[in-house]
Amino acid sequence: MSRRTSRLAALFAVAMLGASGAAFAQAEGSAVSIYGFLKVDAEIVSGGSKGSLKRLANNLSVLGFRAREDLGGGLSVWAQIETNVRADTGEGPWGGRNTGIGLKGSLGELVLGQWETPLRFVSIYAVDPFTAGIFASNSLIGNGFATAANGAAASSFDRRQPNLIQYWSPSIKGFSARLAWAPSEEKTDRTAPELFSGLLSYSQGPLYAAYGYELHREYFGPGSADSAHRVGIAYSFGPTRLRGSWERLRYEPAPGQHLSRNAWQLALTHQLGVSGSLRASYVRAGRSSGNASSAIGGIARAGSDSGASQVSLGYGHTLSKRTELWAAYTRINNGADALYNLSANSLAGLQAGQDPQGLGLGITHRF
Repeated sequence: MSRRTSRLAALFAVAMLGASGAAFAQAEGSAVSIYGFLKVDAEIVSGGSKGSLKRLANNLSVLGFRAREDLGGGLSVWAQIETNVRADTGEGPWGGRNTGIGLKGSLGELVLGQWETPLRFVSIYAVDPFTAGIFASNSLIGNGFATAANGAAASSFDRRQPNLIQYWSPSIKGFSARLAWAPSEEKTDRTAPELFSGLLSYSQGPLYAAYGYELHREYFGPGSADSAHRVGIAYSFGPTRLRGSWERLRYEPAPGQHLSRNAWQLALTHQLGVSGSLRASYVRAGRSSGNASSAIGGIARAGSDSGASQVSLGYGHTLSKRTELWAAYTRINNGADALYNLSANSLAGLQAGQDPQGLGLGITHRF
């Protein structure tokens, strides 16, 4: 057996034994690590065509592999393969999450691959205390989450985007930026859809603040242009962290037509000693405005009862640095014409004006 083959076999053996994020390939100047988390809860949900439903739900569990090599002179290269793990059914597309390669130097990083757009980072991780699953704010914020190429899931401004070219700046006195472009690989004889996204953020001490912008060109057809502005902020007072975000979505699905909607979120977390955490979130999507003739995602056309709100409450109990038991509740109140659904694990057959809700008891383990 060759030396290279021996190293690969050793790495595979460590991975199979479940090393907690510390499997290292002993190649010169390089390292490979395994990381991830499993997050699963037993839920009772209602509001769709099945009425009240009891289910076991996966909350976007992750298995990831990271590799890094020092190239010298302050330059390094890294690669990441991140996979969805359907912990409830054992399924999951290989590399279906943030998967790419990056070149890092003193001036920042060039990143190529499938990744969440910079706009998503404004509020989802730093502001929303629930982050993912049916309790998260992106049931309303962003008008639905999607992992989709240009032109697919056209209404979504909460995206993981294939074929993304990014620049990530270094942090300078707390300030950093991200820029992204998804070129028009999906070009047809009628359209050339593409995406631009950017983020400027500040994070230092107890304060976080960010602004993001995203533009979708020709997602709905020739000449269409849709945009999103989003602001996020969070500040800690001792064990309490206050969080908030605001966004404005504007769609131009056809020449002369437009549909706009504002939404905002207020949230907080509060630590109870060393083992307890309270979480609360309120999201409000305003009524739409404009002259578009039809609904776009969960947003009903202007002039209708298109507003909605979401309340989420939760508690987490820490068992260790990597394991938590938690419980949460959420309810979306849709206006008579609004059609916002639960995020990640949506309800089948939901009709406009129905109010989906869910109660869950779960376990999260990180490795």
